[in-house]
Amino acid sequence: MNEPMRQFLDFLTIAEFSQAVLLIFILSVMDKNKKANIFFAAFLFIFSLNYFSFFIFRLEIKIISFTLAAISLPGISITGVFIYFYALSITGLLEKFRFRQLIHFGIYFASLIFFIIIIYTTDGVPRESPSFHKALFTMISIGLINSISYIAYTIIVLNRYYNRIENYYSDLDKMNLKWLMRLTPLSFIALAFWCINFWFSHFGIIQKNPLSLGANIIILIIIIFITAYYLINQPEIFRQNIEMNHEIEDSDNSAGTEKYARQNIDDRMQDEYLIRLQTFMNEQKPYLDENITIKDLADELQIPSHHLSIVINNRLNKNFYTFINEYRIKEAAQILDDPENSEANIIAIAFRSGFNSKSTFNSVFKKITGQTPSEYRSRNNFKSELAS
Repeated sequence: MNEPMRQFLDFLTIAEFSQAVLLIFILSVMDKNKKANIFFAAFLFIFSLNYFSFFIFRLEIKIISFTLAAISLPGISITGVFIYFYALSITGLLEKFRFRQLIHFGIYFASLIFFIIIIYTTDGVPRESPSFHKALFTMISIGLINSISYIAYTIIVLNRYYNRIENYYSDLDKMNLKWLMRLTPLSFIALAFWCINFWFSHFGIIQKNPLSLGANIIILIIIIFITAYYLINQPEIFRQNIEMNHEIEDSDNSAGTEKYARQNIDDRMQDEYLIRLQTFMNEQKPYLDENITIKDLADELQIPSHHLSIVINNRLNKNFYTFINEYRIKEAAQILDDPENSEANIIAIAFRSGFNSKSTFNSVFKKITGQTPSEYRSRNNFKSELAS
């Protein structure tokens, strides 16, 4: 490796590690989603330390470099585990970390012990020992596969979460975690890229290329940059999700073994609940509450929430999110149709209809009507002009 390339990689490594440390500090002092942020901070630390430890190793500071290596190299196995626990925590599926969950870190502890044993049984020159390199290859390979598996499963967990919140919340802006849905596959790609490059270079299929290392560091810098923006701006959702999960668990327990407990709510009762629901929606307009959940609506109707979910899903073939927002769009359309509101601001109409952001209002309005609120208003104005 030529000197300019080495200096460039050193610069990237220092920049990436400094960026990670700064974000870890910010996460440590934030009050929002504090428990979940601990897991993400651990992920960033281990992930970034892998590259930084190689930089320290080249400086030949043995004690520090081997200490960092002892943390980071076995730590490859738990980068995916930390992402997984962050997802569980932020979605409310993990209220408290329990002792039995240490089993998820079993590969890490085994790798750490293995790494320490290898260092102390290679005659003091582990870097030059063939047995050390074989052991290192095995340990890193197992760790990478473990982390990639956890990240892949995290994507499944997030998809299940998204399906769940659509049947509980009427506003998903704060709850959908779309940024994490994008970041998790990006982390998967970064680890997979690192993994493939490591294996191919080990078996001599490709030569070790500093450009691939630089590309990995740049990907990590991008991940940290994106993460910093979204983590800092992510609203507190842990408590709301805990409440949602408790409500769903209570509903499932009361519903019995079948998903919708059809034996507890027959067709006649569903029809009765549907009439009561539609009457209440038209007369009381609960959808104007931007924060309404299915539990809130069920409490108002004095209907078990899982029964209300059955009625909306089975009788109307919709989830709760779509059901509520169709009423909101209908309300918005009526406001837009009124000539007295021809000069009203679109954002004001959004708020009057139960939405809490213009972007959500625009996207939902276009999805349901096929046009934006501005287009809808323009066409109505054009029709009125023709009629006059």
